[in-house]
This record gives sequence, structure tokens and C-alpha cells, in this order.
Amino acid sequence: MPVELCRVDFEPIGMRVDVPAGTTLLEAAHGAGVELASVCGGHGWCGRCRVAILAGDAGAPADADRRYLSPDELAAGRRLACRTHVAVDTRVHVPRASLVTGQRLQIGGVARDVAVEAAVRGWEVETAPPTLTDHRSDVDRVADGLHTAHGLGRLTAEPAVVRQISPLARRTGWRLAAYVRAAGLRPGSDHWRDHELDHEIVGVGPPGRGPLGLAVDLGTTKIAGYLVDLETGAELAAAGVPNPQIAYGEDVIARLAYAARQAGGADRLAGAARAAIDDLAGSLAEEAGAAREQIAEVSVVGNTAMHHLFLGLPTRQLSMSPFVAATARPLDVRARDLGLDLAPGCHVQLPPCVSGFVGADHVAMVLATGLDRADRVAVGLDIGTNTEIALCRPGRPALSCASCASGPAFEGAHIRDGMRAATGAIEGVRLTARGAVLRTVRDAPPVGICGSGIVEAIAELRRGGLVDERGRLCRDAPGVRLGRDGPEFLLAPAADTGTGRDIVVTQGDIEEIQLAKGAVHAGVGVVLEATGTDPAAVDEVIVAGAFGTYLDLGGARDIGLLPRLPHARYRQVGNAAGSGAKAVLLSLQERDRARRVALDARYIELTTFPGFQRRFAHSMWFPAVRGAGDHRPSDDHRDRE
Repeated sequence: MPVELCRVDFEPIGMRVDVPAGTTLLEAAHGAGVELASVCGGHGWCGRCRVAILAGDAGAPADADRRYLSPDELAAGRRLACRTHVAVDTRVHVPRASLVTGQRLQIGGVARDVAVEAAVRGWEVETAPPTLTDHRSDVDRVADGLHTAHGLGRLTAEPAVVRQISPLARRTGWRLAAYVRAAGLRPGSDHWRDHELDHEIVGVGPPGRGPLGLAVDLGTTKIAGYLVDLETGAELAAAGVPNPQIAYGEDVIARLAYAARQAGGADRLAGAARAAIDDLAGSLAEEAGAAREQIAEVSVVGNTAMHHLFLGLPTRQLSMSPFVAATARPLDVRARDLGLDLAPGCHVQLPPCVSGFVGADHVAMVLATGLDRADRVAVGLDIGTNTEIALCRPGRPALSCASCASGPAFEGAHIRDGMRAATGAIEGVRLTARGAVLRTVRDAPPVGICGSGIVEAIAELRRGGLVDERGRLCRDAPGVRLGRDGPEFLLAPAADTGTGRDIVVTQGDIEEIQLAKGAVHAGVGVVLEATGTDPAAVDEVIVAGAFGTYLDLGGARDIGLLPRLPHARYRQVGNAAGSGAKAVLLSLQERDRARRVALDARYIELTTFPGFQRRFAHSMWFPAVRGAGDHRPSDDHRDRE
């Protein structure tokens, strides 16, 4: 009698495994290569392997579940993985705290020097305490002191800030650092001393403790945060965390559908992102030896769907033709209204979006790379589940932009042994006559393959002639065998993996990458054609984003993910959106520049462009590779390790 197998998906790691019914979630996690913590060895004594059941049957709580989890947690589907047995296909969320090591999250990006001109500045003030002959209110006393010492204009403070001022002033002997936000936000002017404007005290701190800013790149897969000094521009701490919204869908389309169809779905998505950013702010402040209350200004960039879900804006129109944003304008929101526990009057600044599928993260990437000011013909690509394309042509006042749905395959989703870039993920592949030479994240035994790894593996198979131009695996080639889902190429035998299972590249995996790379390649082609740009005239291709950081550019060109432009120089810039988020946080000039970039941008809708479907179908084929067809990978192939 055949054994009943159940599929278990582990999020946000992106690992999945088929296990016999009755297997514990802890055993399934270890079988999938998910490093779920279990100090007690799976006996239910430590409470470390906490997970949340998102779909499937959590079953009745065990005694150990009741010992370590509250009734509310149990009702919400929280369980200990070692006590929970799989009965049906199950989707599990693994909190970061339950992992031995987390996935690699790219947060570094191209560095830019920005002249600091932040909306918030810190001003030291010392004033006399109240007396029986001086009955001025606490706020008036501080405002008068700021006017006398620094010539500041009219000052206001909300009740939330007043609640902070009164006790702090008495603890510090009426010596304070006041965090003041300029009214009008006019770049290049001395608005601080304009007595016709009402400036706002958004927070206060002890003397010597100045205001800080938090820049956030709210990505579909990850959230990157950067804590900076608003007066010097220095970066004090930076970190990334998985976007917990992944539990509700791999890509933006799935999340928009969840928000539309599930009662309270939009609120859950918003709450997940806000809680993650709030936690990230706290951990960054702790790392920098600062207080949360010092964070007096925040900037958040993200694609249009992430932007709308974060703010709780209507999203149904984003998922229906003609796919328009509820608003694309710059927005300024109170941090506390978003559940962020920062300076009591802190504002969150969100730069403008361009369209329903080109968001503020793309605008931030343009700022960071200087695409809007380039003196050369340049193409900018931010490759991910949704890929944004920008074209700059000198002498033209506006950028041309487009967006294509490349899907989650570049994140390891829909790939047989796919995963995100966590410990043990294969990220580099070189084929030799003696077999595959693999490079893994943190040099750990292989447990799966991430996006950059699958691209490089397919490029190697193509170079060696094991895959033809249509994407078909050659069944009689060395290393190719017939698997349960058709032809597959063995990358790592079970004896060499960290899971005890073979790791393979299947025919289905190749087709998923063909769909993804075809969308990107066709998108670039349409933008060039729509703007009348000769491919030979392109001087530079800028590749941004976490996936682009680790992508082998030669392999990407060999499979047609990146176009072969004869005179172009290819440059990887990392998380440029994060660098752009820091720029708009630190500079009113950059904030105004972001507004102009979005306002002037020309958006090209790919799906309505004549011949797009034919171009897309053709782009799924692989380009010719010199020397392909002999099934013999070279021993002296370039070593990219």
C-alpha cells in the first residue's frame, strides 16, 4: 500500500518538502534543511521550535504546547513543531526567533554622498524652571528657549509630545535636546528662522542625544532598515528581516488577492509589515546604543502594492485592469498612526510612486544610481518577483519606465528544490567533466538551490549543450536522468546533501526560469523599441536588488535573462532602493528630486504594446551559445568562486 505523502511549505524561508503523514513538523523541517531550533532534541522540553500553522490541520494542542504557548497563541494556530504531526498538506510560518540561522538578506547598496538637509534637526535648549512669578507652560518655556538661543520661529507640539516634555524637563533640570521638524519643507531655504511658519517639536531627549532617522526598503521578500544620524548623515546600524507578509502569498498578486478575498486580510497584511518595521527599529536602536524615542523621522519605499498594503489604502484596483494606484503622490503620515513606537510626533515620509506597478522603490533606485542625471544611455533593472525597468537617454527630460511580472522563481519558489538564500542554498554552479562543483551560502552542505544558483545551473547546462535553445533537457546527456516529474539533472546526490535527498534541476524548473527570464528580456526589448533606442547605443546596464547582487552576469546573459547589448557595461549596485530611501530621509533636495522623477517619468504598459506576446514567447527561448552541443562541460571553465 503506497505511503500517503503530504507537502509541507516553510515560510518565509521558501523551503518545501514531501513527507509521510504522521511525520512531525520538526522532522519535516530538518528534512527540508530548515534549521529549526530544538535544544531538547524534539522532546517538547525547551519550547524553542515554535511555528504558526497557516494552512492545514494544526490538530489538538499537546501538553507541551499548552505549557509554552498562551491560549490566544494556540487559538491562532501556534504550535511546537516537535509535537505537531502532519496529517494533510500544510503551510507553516517559522518565526525568525525559532531559526538557528536566518536567510541571507542583501541590504548594502551603492554609496552616495548626500548633502544633509533633513526635515528634522536637533536643538539644545536650556531654560529656567517655573516659579511662583513665572507661570509659563512647559511647552512655552521650551519654545521661548529655542527662540532665544537659536532664533527659531513659531513652535507647536502635539499632546503626545507634551506628555514627553514635562517629565523629561524636570528630570534633566530643564536642559533638553528638542527635535524640531521644519514647516514647509522647502529645500535650500533657511526655513528654521522663518517666523511666519509653524515648526513642530516632534520629540525631545536628554542633552547630547540628537535625532535619528530610519530609512526602510519595504520589499516583497525582505525588509531592509537603516538607522542614520539626521545631523551628520552617518549610518549607525543596518539590518534586514524577511517580510512576514510572505505567509499570505509569495508575490504581490497573491497578497492583493488575499486582501480582497479574506475578511480582515488587508488589516493582517498591514499589521504584519508594520510590526516587522517596528521590531526592526527597536533592534537597530539597541544595536546603536540609542533609544527608540530618538527616531524622529522615517522614510519608507516599496513597490506600489507594498506601499498601499502598508498604509491600508484600497488595493482592489491594483489587481484589475487598468491597474491604477489609489494615490501616487508623496505622503506624510504620523508614525504612531501606523503602530510605530518612535518619537511621539515622528512622521513617516513615503516618496511618490509612478504607476500601479512602478513604485517608490524604483524612484529610490533611480535616485541612488543617478539614472535621471546620467550623461549616457543607460538601462536600470531591479530584478525580483516584479522587475522594474528604467531607460535614461541624455537630452530627454524624463525616464522611460516599465514593469514586468517575472514571478517568484528568482526567489526559489516554484523550483523543485528551490529555496531562498539561506544557509546551505546552492548559489553557484560550475560543471566539469567530473561533475558539478557547487558553492553554497555559508559553505554549508547543500540543502536546496536559490535564485542565483538556478540561473547559473541552467547557464552551465546550456553552455555544455545539455539544454537546447527551446529549454529541453537532452535525455541522453551525462547526468540527465528520468525523475518522477520527467527529465532532471542531478546536481548533488543524497550522500552529499544536508537533507539526505538528491538535489536536482528538473525540466519544470527550467520552464519556470524561462517564463521569468522571458518577461524581463521582453520588457527591456519593448522599452528600447518604444523609445526608438538602438540596442547598440546602450552604454550601461545597472542591475539592482538582492537577486541582482549575487547574480552571475555572464550566466544571466547566456540564458537571455539580461539582454546582450554589444557596447554596454554591466554594473551590479546591490540594494539601491535602500540607498535612495536614505537619500530622501537625509535631504529635502533629494525628496524634491524624487517628486520630479516620478512626475516626469513616462510609463510604458508592456501588455498593450503591439507584438508584446509574440516578443515574450520568443524571449523564452535560450540564445545561441558558442560551442554548445557536445555534452562535454569544459574542465577549464572560468571559476567564479
